[in-house]
Amino acid sequence: MEAFVFILFLYLLRAIFESRPNSVDSSVMLMNDVDKYAAHRDYPRAEQILLRLEVKAERRYGKDRIEVAPYVRRLARLKIEQGNHAAAEPLLRRVLALEEANLGENSPDLISTLDTLAHLSSTRGDIDAAVTYVRRILAIQAATSGDDHWNAAGTYNLLGLFLHRKEEWEGAIWAFRRALEICEKHTAGDERVLALTLTNLAVILWQQEQLEESEQLHRRALAIREKFLASGNPDAAISLHGLGQVLWRKGDFAGAEPNFRRAIEILEKAKGPGHQETIDEISHLGNLLLQKGDNPAAELLLRRVVAAQEKDTGGNRLQLAAGLEALATMLRLKGDFVEAIPLLRRVVEIKEKELGTDHIGTGTTLASLGWLLWRQNEIPEAEAVMRRALAIGERAGEEYNSLVATILYNLGLVLKDKGDFAAAEPIVWRALSLRERAVGTGHPDSANEIETLAVLRVAQGDPKSAEPLLREALRLKEQTYKPNHPEIAKTLGNLALTLEQIGSGEEALPLLQRALLIYRSALGTEDRAVGSTSFHLARLLHKKGRFEEAEPLYRNALAVYEKSCGPEHSETANVMGMLAVLVEINGDPSGAKLLLGRAYNIAAKALGESHPTTLNMKTRLNALMLRSEPSRFD
Repeated sequence: MEAFVFILFLYLLRAIFESRPNSVDSSVMLMNDVDKYAAHRDYPRAEQILLRLEVKAERRYGKDRIEVAPYVRRLARLKIEQGNHAAAEPLLRRVLALEEANLGENSPDLISTLDTLAHLSSTRGDIDAAVTYVRRILAIQAATSGDDHWNAAGTYNLLGLFLHRKEEWEGAIWAFRRALEICEKHTAGDERVLALTLTNLAVILWQQEQLEESEQLHRRALAIREKFLASGNPDAAISLHGLGQVLWRKGDFAGAEPNFRRAIEILEKAKGPGHQETIDEISHLGNLLLQKGDNPAAELLLRRVVAAQEKDTGGNRLQLAAGLEALATMLRLKGDFVEAIPLLRRVVEIKEKELGTDHIGTGTTLASLGWLLWRQNEIPEAEAVMRRALAIGERAGEEYNSLVATILYNLGLVLKDKGDFAAAEPIVWRALSLRERAVGTGHPDSANEIETLAVLRVAQGDPKSAEPLLREALRLKEQTYKPNHPEIAKTLGNLALTLEQIGSGEEALPLLQRALLIYRSALGTEDRAVGSTSFHLARLLHKKGRFEEAEPLYRNALAVYEKSCGPEHSETANVMGMLAVLVEINGDPSGAKLLLGRAYNIAAKALGESHPTTLNMKTRLNALMLRSEPSRFD
């Protein structure tokens, strides 16, 4: 009996103790322990304590009481810290239900929970749910503080960002303008929020090509952020970057460049030269300089970007891929295809791993790689790579029709160079059809496809049907380019050669002369296009018996081919052989014999003894030697 009384006494003592205020103190101490374990990433022990506290609160107050909410909320935070958003979201929804039941649906205390749920929904890609949560926050703020309360500015900014992700441009712009309106009413509010709002609106207007207003907003945000530079806040770099992007889009490279350079300077000082934000800004400047045509400066920056990304072995591999691709683009423009090709192979490898083998980003890089392989005369691999890129593009949907048209066109060029003209023509027709669907018929962007179709018609022995196509291509290009642009010269040359084939040599001659003048003016006297056009013009004059005019053009073509193709190239031999014929006609058989003999030796080495071109030269050389021998009866 005494033992029973003693046990009952202990039970009552425990009940009294737990009902006293120091039980609250013990809960606070345990919550501190949760924070301590979480700081050391000992999440299992932290969760164990929280679950005990949650059960204890449920027993004391009931499962539906608000007193349970802090422990459930902290447990959700632990899940978020561990990246387990799927486990955190139902916990937060329970917190929200507790708050709604105990505090009312319009209580300001719900805002924090709704905000976290919005961000979790956004993270898992459910933007519709995120927007719903944010609209609830706005409704609570309007009911409790008024629609123009300062806090609503941040919420409208958040709504704008989510609508932007949904590509609901008008709704996003409205939300950002509403946030700006509130900020401007509260002149005593935090200027940094105003700067953020100005930037958000400026960025979406830039994306919508409303460049003038976007520039003004970026300049306003920059003026605000300049004030905080002295305290070490680097946010001015954000505005400098945005302003640089707007000016770049407007074609003002000179105005854009110093903004990017200053942004880099701020980021290097605030975050370090190797920080990812600094490297990203350097990459933007490199791409700007690339588009500006300052290839040497662009190359230095892009190589620096790639070097920094290579060192960051744990960094974002797609950022490395972007750096490598930008460097490859610069090398392509520089004409260094040999170095560019392995860079793009690496980009394809990274994208296949990070994005997947059928991702449109992988397909885009494959298309670029295929083009480079074609330019390097790696025809079989170029065709295989382009066909793979084409399959990816076709599966991606109509929004990528422009990319598919480009791949089809380039594949047509590969098949043309392969000699498969019959297969190339329908491919290029498909490219033209897609291009015209995107830009309309008779648009200058269709000129290349039309010209290539004409070239294919000529190659298949139908120059008459090629002529109107070439005239249309020339008309379209003359709408786009200045009169002395090399693209005009290219089409003039093709039209001239086609006219020659259908017997209109008189009309062809001035076209070739005009093409040669354009090439010399635009590309200089040593470019291969100058050599090729000089050769065709010389050959046409040769046919017309204008030998004195033809010879210097042949010699000019030979000098260009020896420099651009090399002295032992088969095309050099071809030009040399034609010059030999003319030199003999002009009364110098000895000079002709030397030229033709050298041409024969080059062709035999480059093409082989049994090649038709080599055999033809051998026959001509033997005939020339017989003609130049003195008669035994002289």
